[in-house]
Amino acid sequence: MKKTLLTLIALVSMAFGASAMSLKDAYKALSNIPNVTVANPDYNLPMDISAMPDYGFTLTEGNLAAGYNMKAAQIKETGDAAFTILNQVPMLRIINGGCNNLVAGFVYAEPTGENSNDVLIAAMSGYRGSVVFMYVQNVPDATCEALQMAPVEIEGSYFSLKAKLNGNDEFNIILNKAR
Repeated sequence: MKKTLLTLIALVSMAFGASAMSLKDAYKALSNIPNVTVANPDYNLPMDISAMPDYGFTLTEGNLAAGYNMKAAQIKETGDAAFTILNQVPMLRIINGGCNNLVAGFVYAEPTGENSNDVLIAAMSGYRGSVVFMYVQNVPDATCEALQMAPVEIEGSYFSLKAKLNGNDEFNIILNKAR
């Protein structure tokens, strides 16, 4: 009995370990799901992302993927694929977010060194038929802490995450009828 139990625990551990995905790999997979393409920042983004090198949010080519104006079937296909991928990222990497089946926003962080983190942000709106995935490297611990402590508000098709950074700067994710 004891040997069987230990074998079962070992098999379950191997299954979980085999399905764990790094944030970089998750972003690569998310940027290749149906109806999503690697994009340049534009006015459609649900995030206030000006060049913020002091806080680690410097957009470089290839670290933003998005899909907009999807129809119902596309929303389901893209949403199912996105959640399948995000469910492979270890839960301990998620530092903030929420979902109510109309909108979802998640922030993941993975330490990569002293005062350095990889960050993956996923923002999805079933109401608007849009998804945005952003992957940023070398984000300082202070910025990750601000993202972790940011209050989240979800109501209907509205999602808000407002992080207060050093000084009076902010990093916000807003999903509503307009975005």
